Amino acid sequence: MKSFQEYLTLAKSSKAFAIDDSWAQGRSVFGGLTAALLLTHIEANTGFTDRELRSVNVHFCGALIANEVFDLNHQVISSGKSVTHVQAMLTQAGQIKTLITCCFASERPSGIEVNANRHENLPVLSDANKFPFIPGVIPNFIQHIDIRLNGKNFPFSGSDNQPITGWMKFEAPSDELNDSNILALIDAWPPAVLPLLKQPAPASSVTWNVEFIHPRSQLEANSALFYECEVAQAQSGLAHTEAKIYSSSGELVALSRQVVAVYDQKTN
Repeated sequence: MKSFQEYLTLAKSSKAFAIDDSWAQGRSVFGGLTAALLLTHIEANTGFTDRELRSVNVHFCGALIANEVFDLNHQVISSGKSVTHVQAMLTQAGQIKTLITCCFASERPSGIEVNANRHENLPVLSDANKFPFIPGVIPNFIQHIDIRLNGKNFPFSGSDNQPITGWMKFEAPSDELNDSNILALIDAWPPAVLPLLKQPAPASSVTWNVEFIHPRSQLEANSALFYECEVAQAQSGLAHTEAKIYSSSGELVALSRQVVAVYDQKTN
Protein backbone atom coordinates (compact mmCIF):
# COMPACT_ATOMS: atom_id res chain seq x y z
CA MET A 1 0.00 0.00 0.00
CA LYS A 2 1.64 3.21 -1.19
CA SER A 3 1.11 6.71 0.18
CA PHE A 4 -0.09 9.71 -1.80
CA GLN A 5 3.42 11.17 -1.88
CA GLU A 6 4.89 7.91 -3.19
CA TYR A 7 2.46 7.93 -6.10
CA LEU A 8 3.27 11.57 -6.87
CA THR A 9 6.94 10.59 -7.10
CA LEU A 10 6.08 7.86 -9.63
CA ALA A 11 4.05 10.35 -11.68
CA LYS A 12 7.08 12.56 -12.28
CA SER A 13 8.43 10.05 -14.80
CA SER A 14 6.82 8.69 -17.97
CA LYS A 15 6.93 5.06 -16.84
CA ALA A 16 3.68 3.11 -16.57
CA PHE A 17 2.56 2.04 -13.08
CA ALA A 18 -0.54 0.88 -11.20
CA ILE A 19 -2.41 2.11 -8.11
CA ASP A 20 -3.32 -0.31 -5.33
CA ASP A 21 -6.93 -0.81 -4.28
CA SER A 22 -6.50 1.02 -0.97
CA TRP A 23 -7.11 4.10 -3.14
CA ALA A 24 -10.29 2.73 -4.71
CA GLN A 25 -13.59 4.61 -4.87
CA GLY A 26 -16.15 2.02 -5.86
CA ARG A 27 -15.07 0.37 -9.10
CA SER A 28 -12.60 3.14 -9.91
CA VAL A 29 -9.48 4.65 -8.39
CA PHE A 30 -10.14 7.88 -6.45
CA GLY A 31 -10.46 10.66 -9.04
CA GLY A 32 -8.67 13.26 -6.93
CA LEU A 33 -5.56 11.09 -6.99
CA THR A 34 -5.65 10.65 -10.78
CA ALA A 35 -6.02 14.41 -11.29
CA ALA A 36 -3.14 15.07 -8.87
CA LEU A 37 -0.94 12.55 -10.70
CA LEU A 38 -1.53 14.31 -14.02
CA LEU A 39 -0.80 17.73 -12.52
CA THR A 40 2.41 16.44 -10.94
CA HIS A 41 3.42 14.87 -14.25
CA ILE A 42 2.91 18.20 -16.03
CA GLU A 43 4.85 20.23 -13.48
CA ALA A 44 7.74 17.76 -13.38
CA ASN A 45 8.12 17.61 -17.16
CA THR A 46 7.52 21.21 -18.25
CA GLY A 47 9.43 23.28 -15.70
CA PHE A 48 7.28 26.42 -15.57
CA THR A 49 9.16 27.84 -12.59
CA ASP A 50 8.14 31.42 -13.41
CA ARG A 51 4.41 30.66 -13.72
CA GLU A 52 1.83 29.77 -11.10
CA LEU A 53 -0.98 27.29 -11.67
CA ARG A 54 -4.17 29.31 -12.02
CA SER A 55 -6.76 26.76 -13.12
CA VAL A 56 -7.30 23.05 -13.73
CA ASN A 57 -10.17 21.56 -15.74
CA VAL A 58 -10.71 17.86 -15.11
CA HIS A 59 -12.77 15.41 -17.16
CA PHE A 60 -13.39 11.99 -15.64
CA CYS A 61 -13.88 9.92 -18.79
CA GLY A 62 -13.97 6.40 -17.39
CA ALA A 63 -13.17 4.19 -14.43
CA LEU A 64 -9.48 3.64 -13.72
CA ILE A 65 -9.07 0.05 -12.55
CA ALA A 66 -6.84 -0.52 -9.51
CA ASN A 67 -3.79 -2.79 -9.77
CA GLU A 68 -3.67 -2.40 -13.56
CA VAL A 69 -0.97 -0.28 -15.20
CA PHE A 70 -1.70 3.00 -16.93
CA ASP A 71 0.23 5.72 -18.76
CA LEU A 72 0.59 9.48 -18.25
CA ASN A 73 1.19 11.82 -21.19
CA HIS A 74 1.14 15.58 -21.63
CA GLN A 75 1.19 18.17 -24.41
CA VAL A 76 1.83 21.92 -24.30
CA ILE A 77 -1.12 23.38 -26.21
CA SER A 78 0.11 26.97 -26.30
CA SER A 79 2.67 29.12 -24.50
CA GLY A 80 2.81 32.92 -24.66
CA LYS A 81 4.66 35.61 -22.78
CA SER A 82 2.63 35.17 -19.62
CA VAL A 83 0.14 32.30 -20.08
CA THR A 84 0.69 28.62 -20.88
CA HIS A 85 -1.96 25.94 -21.49
CA VAL A 86 -1.08 22.27 -21.03
CA GLN A 87 -3.15 19.13 -21.49
CA ALA A 88 -2.46 15.75 -19.90
CA MET A 89 -4.12 12.36 -20.25
CA LEU A 90 -4.19 9.23 -18.16
CA THR A 91 -4.81 6.18 -20.36
CA GLN A 92 -5.40 2.56 -19.44
CA ALA A 93 -5.77 -0.27 -21.98
CA GLY A 94 -5.74 2.31 -24.75
CA GLN A 95 -8.66 4.34 -23.35
CA ILE A 96 -8.58 7.82 -21.81
CA LYS A 97 -9.67 7.62 -18.17
CA THR A 98 -8.87 11.13 -16.93
CA LEU A 99 -8.04 14.26 -18.92
CA ILE A 100 -6.97 17.61 -17.50
CA THR A 101 -6.19 21.01 -18.96
CA CYS A 102 -4.05 23.39 -16.88
CA CYS A 103 -3.45 27.10 -17.19
CA PHE A 104 -0.18 28.52 -15.83
CA ALA A 105 0.36 32.28 -15.69
CA SER A 106 3.07 34.66 -14.55
CA GLU A 107 2.39 37.90 -12.70
CA ARG A 108 2.08 41.12 -14.73
CA PRO A 109 1.78 44.77 -13.68
CA SER A 110 -1.85 45.88 -13.33
CA GLY A 111 -3.77 48.77 -11.84
CA ILE A 112 -6.59 46.43 -10.77
CA GLU A 113 -6.39 44.84 -7.34
CA VAL A 114 -9.36 43.20 -5.62
CA ASN A 115 -8.54 41.26 -2.49
CA ALA A 116 -10.42 38.04 -1.77
CA ASN A 117 -12.61 38.01 1.32
CA ARG A 118 -11.11 36.15 4.25
CA HIS A 119 -13.06 33.66 6.35
CA GLU A 120 -12.95 35.37 9.72
CA ASN A 121 -14.97 32.82 11.71
CA LEU A 122 -13.56 29.40 10.92
CA PRO A 123 -14.98 26.63 13.14
CA VAL A 124 -12.60 24.94 15.55
CA LEU A 125 -11.00 21.84 14.03
CA SER A 126 -11.33 19.79 17.22
CA ASP A 127 -15.11 20.40 17.27
CA ALA A 128 -15.64 18.78 13.86
CA ASN A 129 -16.71 15.16 13.39
CA LYS A 130 -14.13 12.86 11.80
CA PHE A 131 -15.54 11.16 8.71
CA PRO A 132 -15.21 7.45 9.57
CA PHE A 133 -13.58 4.82 7.40
CA ILE A 134 -15.77 1.71 7.49
CA PRO A 135 -14.39 -1.04 5.21
CA GLY A 136 -16.99 -2.20 2.71
CA VAL A 137 -19.20 0.82 3.37
CA ILE A 138 -17.00 3.91 2.94
CA PRO A 139 -14.71 4.18 -0.14
CA ASN A 140 -11.25 2.73 0.52
CA PHE A 141 -9.35 5.94 -0.23
CA ILE A 142 -10.86 7.66 2.82
CA GLN A 143 -8.39 5.73 5.00
CA HIS A 144 -5.66 8.00 3.59
CA ILE A 145 -7.46 11.31 4.20
CA ASP A 146 -8.59 12.96 7.42
CA ILE A 147 -11.94 14.67 6.75
CA ARG A 148 -13.68 16.50 9.61
CA LEU A 149 -17.30 17.48 9.00
CA ASN A 150 -18.96 20.40 10.77
CA GLY A 151 -22.58 19.89 11.76
CA LYS A 152 -24.69 16.89 10.80
CA ASN A 153 -24.88 17.33 7.03
CA PHE A 154 -23.78 13.75 6.33
CA PRO A 155 -24.46 12.01 3.00
CA PHE A 156 -27.96 10.49 2.71
CA SER A 157 -29.20 12.25 5.84
CA GLY A 158 -32.13 13.96 4.08
CA SER A 159 -31.03 17.43 5.15
CA ASP A 160 -31.98 20.68 3.47
CA ASN A 161 -29.60 22.45 1.07
CA GLN A 162 -27.14 23.79 3.60
CA PRO A 163 -23.43 24.04 2.76
CA ILE A 164 -21.15 21.14 3.59
CA THR A 165 -18.27 22.52 5.64
CA GLY A 166 -15.29 21.03 7.40
CA TRP A 167 -11.56 20.41 7.52
CA MET A 168 -9.29 18.18 5.43
CA LYS A 169 -5.71 16.94 5.43
CA PHE A 170 -3.77 13.77 4.64
CA GLU A 171 -3.40 11.11 7.32
CA ALA A 172 0.27 10.52 6.42
CA PRO A 173 2.73 13.42 6.89
CA SER A 174 3.91 15.11 3.69
CA ASP A 175 6.86 17.29 2.79
CA GLU A 176 4.70 20.13 1.48
CA LEU A 177 1.12 21.19 0.84
CA ASN A 178 1.27 21.99 -2.87
CA ASP A 179 -1.33 22.32 -5.62
CA SER A 180 -1.42 18.57 -6.31
CA ASN A 181 -2.12 17.88 -2.63
CA ILE A 182 -4.84 20.52 -2.55
CA LEU A 183 -6.44 19.15 -5.71
CA ALA A 184 -6.75 15.66 -4.25
CA LEU A 185 -8.05 16.90 -0.90
CA ILE A 186 -10.84 18.91 -2.53
CA ASP A 187 -12.12 15.89 -4.45
CA ALA A 188 -12.10 13.71 -1.32
CA TRP A 189 -15.31 15.31 -0.10
CA PRO A 190 -18.61 13.60 -0.91
CA PRO A 191 -20.65 15.61 -3.44
CA ALA A 192 -22.62 18.34 -1.67
CA VAL A 193 -25.84 17.01 -3.20
CA LEU A 194 -25.67 13.69 -1.30
CA PRO A 195 -26.94 15.03 2.07
CA LEU A 196 -30.19 15.94 0.29
CA LEU A 197 -30.91 12.25 -0.31
CA LYS A 198 -32.64 10.10 2.30
CA GLN A 199 -31.09 6.82 1.21
CA PRO A 200 -27.83 5.76 -0.45
CA ALA A 201 -27.49 6.28 -4.19
CA PRO A 202 -24.50 6.33 -6.55
CA ALA A 203 -23.02 9.64 -7.67
CA SER A 204 -19.95 10.54 -9.69
CA SER A 205 -18.13 13.67 -10.82
CA VAL A 206 -18.42 14.37 -14.55
CA THR A 207 -16.40 17.55 -14.89
CA TRP A 208 -14.47 19.59 -12.35
CA ASN A 209 -12.85 23.00 -12.40
CA VAL A 210 -10.48 24.37 -9.75
CA GLU A 211 -9.00 27.87 -9.69
CA PHE A 212 -6.00 28.57 -7.47
CA ILE A 213 -5.68 31.99 -5.85
CA HIS A 214 -2.34 33.82 -6.10
CA PRO A 215 -0.43 35.31 -4.50
CA ARG A 216 -0.96 33.25 -1.37
CA SER A 217 0.87 32.75 1.88
CA GLN A 218 3.09 29.71 2.38
CA LEU A 219 1.02 26.74 3.54
CA GLU A 220 2.46 24.56 6.28
CA ALA A 221 3.05 21.00 5.08
CA ASN A 222 0.63 19.19 7.37
CA SER A 223 -1.86 21.94 8.16
CA ALA A 224 -5.58 21.38 7.57
CA LEU A 225 -7.59 23.26 4.95
CA PHE A 226 -11.18 24.39 5.41
CA TYR A 227 -13.81 23.36 2.85
CA GLU A 228 -17.17 25.04 2.21
CA CYS A 229 -19.43 23.73 -0.57
CA GLU A 230 -23.06 24.18 -1.59
CA VAL A 231 -25.38 23.04 -4.36
CA ALA A 232 -25.94 25.82 -6.88
CA GLN A 233 -28.56 23.87 -8.85
CA ALA A 234 -29.71 20.27 -9.27
CA GLN A 235 -32.24 18.72 -11.63
CA SER A 236 -32.69 15.80 -14.03
CA GLY A 237 -29.94 13.72 -12.47
CA LEU A 238 -27.21 16.37 -12.62
CA ALA A 239 -26.07 18.73 -9.87
CA HIS A 240 -23.85 21.80 -10.00
CA THR A 241 -21.82 22.46 -6.87
CA GLU A 242 -19.43 25.27 -5.96
CA ALA A 243 -16.89 25.41 -3.15
CA LYS A 244 -14.35 27.68 -1.50
CA ILE A 245 -11.19 26.39 0.16
CA TYR A 246 -9.43 28.35 2.90
CA SER A 247 -6.16 28.02 4.78
CA SER A 248 -6.24 27.54 8.55
CA SER A 249 -5.74 31.30 8.89
CA GLY A 250 -8.83 32.09 6.78
CA GLU A 251 -7.06 32.99 3.52
CA LEU A 252 -8.88 31.96 0.32
CA VAL A 253 -6.79 29.28 -1.41
CA ALA A 254 -8.97 27.92 -4.22
CA LEU A 255 -12.39 27.94 -5.88
CA SER A 256 -13.94 24.67 -7.04
CA ARG A 257 -16.93 23.82 -9.24
CA GLN A 258 -18.21 20.37 -10.17
CA VAL A 259 -20.90 18.81 -12.32
CA VAL A 260 -22.07 15.67 -10.52
CA ALA A 261 -24.23 12.86 -11.92
CA VAL A 262 -26.67 11.44 -9.35
CA TYR A 263 -28.34 8.05 -9.85
CA ASP A 264 -31.06 8.13 -7.20
CA GLN A 265 -33.86 6.85 -9.47
CA LYS A 266 -33.83 3.95 -11.88
CA THR A 267 -34.32 4.55 -15.59
CA ASN A 268 -35.64 2.19 -18.23
